[in-house]
Amino acid sequence: MDLLERVGNYPDMFDAPTRSDSEKDNLDADWRRFCRFPVAMAGPTMHAWPHPCTASRQIRPLLEHLMGGAVGALGNSDGATAVKFLGCISHYLGDCTQPAHLIQLSLLERMLPRPAGMESLHYHTDIETVTGRVGALRSPTLLGACLPEIAWRTASVIAHDFYHCQQYVVPLLQAIFSRNAAEAERVAGEPMTVAAQATADVWYSLLCLGRGRLETETSQLAGLAHVDLRNLPPSDSFVDLVYGAVIRDASRQDPPNGPLVPARLRFAGGEVRTVHGLGVLPHSGMTGPRECHLSYDLPEAVFQRLECQVGLNADIGGDGAVRFQVELDGRPVVTTDSMTIASPAEALSVPLGQAETLTLRVLDASDGRGFWHNHAIWGEPVLVRAPLADDNGKSR
Repeated sequence: MDLLERVGNYPDMFDAPTRSDSEKDNLDADWRRFCRFPVAMAGPTMHAWPHPCTASRQIRPLLEHLMGGAVGALGNSDGATAVKFLGCISHYLGDCTQPAHLIQLSLLERMLPRPAGMESLHYHTDIETVTGRVGALRSPTLLGACLPEIAWRTASVIAHDFYHCQQYVVPLLQAIFSRNAAEAERVAGEPMTVAAQATADVWYSLLCLGRGRLETETSQLAGLAHVDLRNLPPSDSFVDLVYGAVIRDASRQDPPNGPLVPARLRFAGGEVRTVHGLGVLPHSGMTGPRECHLSYDLPEAVFQRLECQVGLNADIGGDGAVRFQVELDGRPVVTTDSMTIASPAEALSVPLGQAETLTLRVLDASDGRGFWHNHAIWGEPVLVRAPLADDNGKSR
């Protein structure tokens, strides 16, 4: 318990260039185990790790390295070693929500130049040193039933939190500019709360895995059965800019300023139903191919298949025509026939095998003539998890 307040600063303590290795050895003779990474990884220390931290495939080796150390120590009832690895993980999660880390600081300086009387303000340290109070946290959530899954879901959480916390950068700097310390601390508390929640979820997941307590978390395990792609930030995307990127549960009528129209698909027999999904529009073809795509990194052998329903928005499809295509590791495995507003939605169930990347692509099928009406919907898109096995190897 006495380590808890120190270990979160291990990466800073042992990356300090002014502290000699002998001084570091006096603090913790085993510090290299926690703060130096294998040469096969992209960076020797956490502070040399690839940025942005939204690159799932690049950061997962780091996460698995630290998480594996924690889980192994927990399995050996070595609490001190486990908490040091966990502390380094929490430091990384905090860095990923820290406003000073979420935007190129030279860009921030051009957007919000220093006011008169604050010429000495430093855009990194003066933002980073503002600390707020962590707010209420929900009960922790299990992030996976194996190490690769926990690392993959954690990478997804990091990407989501990174984008979410960018909204606090400008308000925090404005509060600093106005010398309103109370407001600055209030704003700073929001990303700190996000980081604390991510830390709680990760620590809880690793404790369950390392202590062999997964079997007791039946309700949490049930929540791992599938992943809704609406909640998963894509690793790469290309959607017509005028349309306004991907639209959750809707399409945009008459881009660019038309109102949002709920995602509705036509089914067999002519029934039209509202669905949850991702609304996209293939590019116009002016500066690229007439298509759009969403790509997602996958953990190896965790998910069995993709399930979804595809079609044009039944209310605003007009004279549009598209083909839907699913790719695994860059190779098309499913391509629908041309679909129009009159076509019933098509249900897709695509085995994922050992694929590392899933791409959802929509191709214009009207040679651009129906461009503004290509309101394509990936309806109810989910990744279905492989069955979990009990101690006897039987699926359950």
